[in-house]
Amino acid sequence: MIPTRRRTTAALSLALALIVTTVLTGCAEPAGTEAASPAPSASATPRFDPDATLWSISSTEEALGLDDPDVQALQQVVALHSGASDNRSPATVAESVTAEEMYFTPLFSEKLAAQGYRDAVVAMYDDADLTIEQTGVAWLQSTIDADRLHATVGFESLFAIVEASEGYLHELDVDPGAEFAQPREYSLTKVDGVWLIDDISKGPLRKSAEPTP
Repeated sequence: MIPTRRRTTAALSLALALIVTTVLTGCAEPAGTEAASPAPSASATPRFDPDATLWSISSTEEALGLDDPDVQALQQVVALHSGASDNRSPATVAESVTAEEMYFTPLFSEKLAAQGYRDAVVAMYDDADLTIEQTGVAWLQSTIDADRLHATVGFESLFAIVEASEGYLHELDVDPGAEFAQPREYSLTKVDGVWLIDDISKGPLRKSAEPTP
């Protein structure tokens, strides 16, 4: 049986690796394979003209409005997936990982399974007594390929650490209620008319506000 001290230390190291850097285990391409598009800059904040669109066709830069069917479908998939991944607690983490898989291509699901994604995430939340809650999504520049079969969606996920173990909070140097923003970039493929996620890149966390009183 693994001693509690070693178990907690391992969990904290894993938590930092998963949350502070990439969060989603397996999102970075392994050596020897084609690298994914780089994650959005951590300094990228959603500053834009409210009358301008953030969506375009990648090859022509043709602007796409929010009434575009693919734009609407992509926003829905991304919002639902990030909602599943950023609302978690020890009691719900296993269920939330299952919910995530609904939005993955079969190949991406297989890749994460081979890397032990489910077990790593469940262990992290259990060992750190971690609960997080999403507070919003801020869309960034996003593109759809001309063939309407591939897309890259940029956004920031905003969430708060509701509670966690003292050791975990110490490692992050935060208090309960600390709020963060994290830039993300999802690659999606249309499979049988449905948009599914086939890769995810995540930038480092940015403290977005002072802890809630």
